[in-house]
Amino acid sequence: MGNDESKKTSSDMTDTKDPPAVPDNSYASSSFDETLLPTIGAFPTLVHSDATSWLDPTFVSLASSANTAKAFTTLQDLIEEKIPAAFYGEWYHNMAALVATALLAFLLGKLGSELGLVFAVCFVLATYFQASTRRYRRNERNNLQRDLSKMSMEADEEPVEWMNAFLGKFWLIFEPVLCSLILENLDAVIGEYLPTFVESVKLTTLTLGTKPFRIESVKTYQNTDPDTVCMDWRVSFIPSDRSDLTPGELDRRVNPRIKINIHMTKTLLGVVLPVQVEDVAFRGHMRVKIRFMNKFPYAKVFEACFLEKPDFDYNLRPLGTDALGIDVNVIPGLQTFVRDQAHAILGPMMYLPNVFTFDVEKFFAGDLDISQANGILAVTTYSATSLDAVNQDGGPFATRPKEALNPYIRFCLDSAQELGRTSVRANTMKPDWNETRFLLVNNLNAQLCLELCSQTQNAEAEDDRVATAYFDLRELDDEDRNEQEGLDLVLLHKGLPISDVKVDMRFFAVSKPVKHEDGTVDPAPESTSGILRMTVHECQSLEGPTRMMPYVRVIINGEERVRTSPAWHKNNNPVYEVPGETAILDKSEVFVRVEVKDRSTVHKDVLLGVWSSHLSEMLQSQEENEGWWPLTLNDEHVGSVRLSAQWKPVIMPGLQEGFGGHGYDAPPIGVMRLTFWEARDLRNVENVASGKSDPYVRVLSGYQIRERTSVIDNNLSPEWGETLYVPVHSPKEDLVLEVMDWNAKTRDKPLGLVELSLKHLLQLRVGDQSENPDKWYEATDAIIDQWTQLRSADRRPAKGELRYRAEFHPTLTLPKPRLPPPKSGKESPASEKAETADVPEEEDLPLQDLHGGYIKYTPDDLIDLAAYSCGVLRIKIHEVEFSRNVYAYCQVVADALLPQYKTARLKGRRLAFNEMADVFIKEADISRIAIEVKPTTSDDKDDAKLGYWMDATKGIIRHIQTCKREHDENNEGEWFSLFGGGENPGRIRLSFDYIPMSTYVLSPDESIDNQGTLTATLVRAVDLKAADKSGTSDPYVVFTVNGERVYKSSVVKKSLNPTWKNEQFTVPIQSRVTASFRIEVFDWNQIQGDEPIGSGGITLRGDMVESFAAKEVSIPLDGVAGVTGSVRVRFLWQPQLLARRKTETSVLGSTTRIGTNLSMSSTSSDPANNGPRPMKSVSSLALSEGGIHSGTASENGSFVLKRSSTDLNSIATTLEDDGQGLSGTAGVDGTLTVRIIEARGLRGVDKSGTSDPYVRVRLDGKSVYKTKTISKTLAPTWEESFVEHIDGHPTAIRFKIKDYNRLGRAVDLGDSRWNIWDLIRPDQAQMDRWLPLDPVGSGEIHVVLEFSPQ
Repeated sequence: MGNDESKKTSSDMTDTKDPPAVPDNSYASSSFDETLLPTIGAFPTLVHSDATSWLDPTFVSLASSANTAKAFTTLQDLIEEKIPAAFYGEWYHNMAALVATALLAFLLGKLGSELGLVFAVCFVLATYFQASTRRYRRNERNNLQRDLSKMSMEADEEPVEWMNAFLGKFWLIFEPVLCSLILENLDAVIGEYLPTFVESVKLTTLTLGTKPFRIESVKTYQNTDPDTVCMDWRVSFIPSDRSDLTPGELDRRVNPRIKINIHMTKTLLGVVLPVQVEDVAFRGHMRVKIRFMNKFPYAKVFEACFLEKPDFDYNLRPLGTDALGIDVNVIPGLQTFVRDQAHAILGPMMYLPNVFTFDVEKFFAGDLDISQANGILAVTTYSATSLDAVNQDGGPFATRPKEALNPYIRFCLDSAQELGRTSVRANTMKPDWNETRFLLVNNLNAQLCLELCSQTQNAEAEDDRVATAYFDLRELDDEDRNEQEGLDLVLLHKGLPISDVKVDMRFFAVSKPVKHEDGTVDPAPESTSGILRMTVHECQSLEGPTRMMPYVRVIINGEERVRTSPAWHKNNNPVYEVPGETAILDKSEVFVRVEVKDRSTVHKDVLLGVWSSHLSEMLQSQEENEGWWPLTLNDEHVGSVRLSAQWKPVIMPGLQEGFGGHGYDAPPIGVMRLTFWEARDLRNVENVASGKSDPYVRVLSGYQIRERTSVIDNNLSPEWGETLYVPVHSPKEDLVLEVMDWNAKTRDKPLGLVELSLKHLLQLRVGDQSENPDKWYEATDAIIDQWTQLRSADRRPAKGELRYRAEFHPTLTLPKPRLPPPKSGKESPASEKAETADVPEEEDLPLQDLHGGYIKYTPDDLIDLAAYSCGVLRIKIHEVEFSRNVYAYCQVVADALLPQYKTARLKGRRLAFNEMADVFIKEADISRIAIEVKPTTSDDKDDAKLGYWMDATKGIIRHIQTCKREHDENNEGEWFSLFGGGENPGRIRLSFDYIPMSTYVLSPDESIDNQGTLTATLVRAVDLKAADKSGTSDPYVVFTVNGERVYKSSVVKKSLNPTWKNEQFTVPIQSRVTASFRIEVFDWNQIQGDEPIGSGGITLRGDMVESFAAKEVSIPLDGVAGVTGSVRVRFLWQPQLLARRKTETSVLGSTTRIGTNLSMSSTSSDPANNGPRPMKSVSSLALSEGGIHSGTASENGSFVLKRSSTDLNSIATTLEDDGQGLSGTAGVDGTLTVRIIEARGLRGVDKSGTSDPYVRVRLDGKSVYKTKTISKTLAPTWEESFVEHIDGHPTAIRFKIKDYNRLGRAVDLGDSRWNIWDLIRPDQAQMDRWLPLDPVGSGEIHVVLEFSPQ
């Protein structure tokens, strides 16, 4: 370009206009040289009045020759017209022209052409090159100019002084409303971020001043929806700037001021720190979006968020006064800390991507109150996919991988205040909840955040935040879309997907009146479900200390819903105005309790007064008394409280009460009897280990595992034949029967499930009374006994089938009390009144319950609970206390090795569970109940316990009966000491109730007495058959149980009436009713082989054997021709829970009759009294034939059972040192031969599900023998022996079985500790028995002891 281009001034370009854009070939007819054009910046400007372009060209006359320019331009135009556009105009065309010119000039020169021809060809090519370059420049210039124009339009910001002028006038009206709105709602938001040493923060004064904020500039976006305006505002709020204020405004000027009262906790003496904030200055960059509509107020929704963290400044005076307050921001680091806390609070509300939304339409219509909920959001959380990604690159635990988490979902609105959370799923990477939470929401113009968290094992630490999923609630803001089912929301961590969570969303709006065009109004439809808003206004005339600090608690159905801050003005007429809301699913069952307490900074808070009522009665009476309710204490009037209740009905079809909650507050209506016969063709999940699945069936009610069958090893078509009982509370309480594969170390794997609906098995009956009719549930004629196809967790068909039987049995249901009919005849009112005063009216006791069964009464006309052997025991677990912080849960075990109920997991020293559990009692006379407190780190295969409580059901029922007789319905429960706490003793508060079965009779094969151990002692034989030529025999006896050989006696030479000494063995019996017990008598021959001389058998059911009492039985012999005689055997039956596999360790895994001091009388009323230090665990609690052992506490706190001199089989041990906790039985000096035969029922701790066991024997703490290792087995056989000399002092012998590992340490499988003299007497030559291993359920070891006195 020429030098003239640089002489073009900017003034020459101001008069240009923007002509419309035309195609690029519009320049084909122009007649000027582009190289002579002036420029704007780096780009030339076109100058010809006839040219058209979307650029703003200006044209001037050129001083050069017009003819030359015209001829040149005409030749270029000729080239552009004749040559297609595809052959010129690009950079590679220009390059080709240069190369062609050079080559053609070289060829012409080489051929000897004339110089003129060369110039002519070069001129043509130069003309083509110039035309192509011209077109290329024009295209690129247009593209660049478009981009620059677009960037300029998008980046330009404009001032909006007209809006600032409007704000100056509108601020005086809007500022008080805005401050009031912030005062009402900011306290709840700040409460989510308080440190542990701060109890509450109260914002008492808020004034934003008379000078409004300013909008410095506005940038508007073009590409938005037609009804939406999106702008970026640069705003500032600098009230200290007085430069733009008029003298009148200066006179009326008010500075912003914020006053806050910070209430410290009791540990800091409960002091109150007043804090004052002044001289607030603010500057920020925010995005504003407004959606419009075609009716007043025309603005529908207003949204705002900050694009970046705003800058602010302030003066902070902690003493809250102008005279004494000092700006403490001069302290290093404090201002940064406060600024970070402010960002942490504001960030979740309105820092991008979080948006603050205000519904303008609802606000002007009077339907919007952001302090009140306008609907219930029901969120059903099912499960999350695998969380393995948390340990991968970019995951939250990439630097510290975790094998398993304790996940739960936390629900919050716009990442701010928490609305609720699911329960915690412990130790899993594939959590499933299947829970519904009812969340209160104000509007649907917000975003629901589902934050996946992992509960930490440290009770003091905060939970880990794993990932977050988002759901826009606007998708539910339509009647046709208010239910979203089957949602898969992506859980993100820093933008990276971690997992998916499956949820259902249902929104139920508050019912509102409907106004018709004719002016009539239909009232809002009533519903038993809805939102209850309770507002504590004030108290009046409180009686108490002169300087009391009262506060109010509103408790709804046992849960605190509203709690005011203490009144710090120290008067007896405090004013609160504190609201609170809660979702109610059935208002007819809501009970309201109000407590007014005096806050103490040193001692426990003192109760000043109480008022309670049913919600229905409160709603009816509050208009009459204007919300004033009398407070009483010990039946004396102590003041009044003004409390208002607002009921907002919400129709919620298809959702049942209590779904997804903990505990069973509703009493059971009956029991489901489930018999699991067998399964077939199950899925094999053990292909990797070259094995088969180890299936069992578990019964789930919601997420509670209510019962489980035993495990069948290595079988895809297992047979159980087990009957389980599960209490049910509603016909809507469907059960899930899930087949699982048991694993020793990893989580059990699901094989399939069956859903059992109860509505076909029971029906509701209603009495014929006209008022308040009786209601009860009866079993239908339908009984399910069938094969059912298994389904997967997502309800798709799975491999395998399950055969089961299900039937319903109701509990005892009494008719409602009815007043007797009025007497006939005319009597004077005075006589009738006198008769009523002398003899109170009483109704006759019903003889039968509503099911037709006769009711059993005590002599004092109470229902005789002890007369019902079957029933449902309800246990309210109020709380557990320990001496230090724990993270634990409780589980209830009744006559089983597996729990039937688990509570939620809580942290702290005081664990307030407040959950109601219930279990089915088969036989109250011999049943036992245990409650174990377990750390959350333990699973179903772990024996770790923080403590346990245990008692006989018979004693609990007797306690319940006593309370009913004394009319002591103690809902607060009683304290009981926990055993097994060690250095962290604890106690538990429990209450009980018992609901008998109506007419159900337990089958004998389901009795607790049906399972246990049988001890058989061979005594003698009479009149045996002579098998030898000498007319005698050499007999011995072989015992078999269920076809399995269990014992062989010694041989007695040459006798037809042999007598055996010390021939005794113990064998476990899974089912006493179905067991086959047989004996075979043989004549021993050294050469010809043994010859059978008779056999016989007995049944173990009925009176043939007795529990806990030895009975001698004569077994007649037959089976061989000419056989005669009989064999006498002494049997001792000890009921005991037996485990086929190490599936669970329970303190109930020992003999059913237990001699401990754990009884209803061992309560603790003193909070400091935690009882004696109990033993750590119990390995075997056997009993004497005569009855129960008595218990004493040793000096070191261990509990030791005493045994009678006639009890040869009882033992009580503790797991202290080898010599501690054993009995003091002594013997004589002699030689002891110990034979270690075999073991059975051991735990599998290797990956293959087996172990490599060996035995180490210790005498008085000294290791004396070690067996060989048997590889890969759970039933090893050693057949090894050793000899040791012992003295007559009490001697402890310990058999410890371990799993051998070549590279790692040996793993304990179990041990058995005894005083030798409790196993064998000095006059007893031999002892042969199975010894149980500790912990309970670890298996048994078979040993033989032979003693020779010195």
